[in-house]
Amino acid sequence: MVTMLWRAMGQPAAASGASFADVPADSYYAQAVAWAIENGITAGVGNGKFDPDAACTRGQIATFLYRYMK
Repeated sequence: MVTMLWRAMGQPAAASGASFADVPADSYYAQAVAWAIENGITAGVGNGKFDPDAACTRGQIATFLYRYMK
């Protein structure tokens, strides 16, 4: 979901990389995750993880969109 939002914004560069243990720096979504963190869209799932392979719930999507639109 954050990758789709990031792409919709024109793929802006993040000032720093994603600092999650489960987000490899060379993954296609690493910049999107870093951008989402910097812009307050997400903070991960806790314990230093983002959980990129988990299904995104309707509630999470609504929260991401709400924070994105602010």
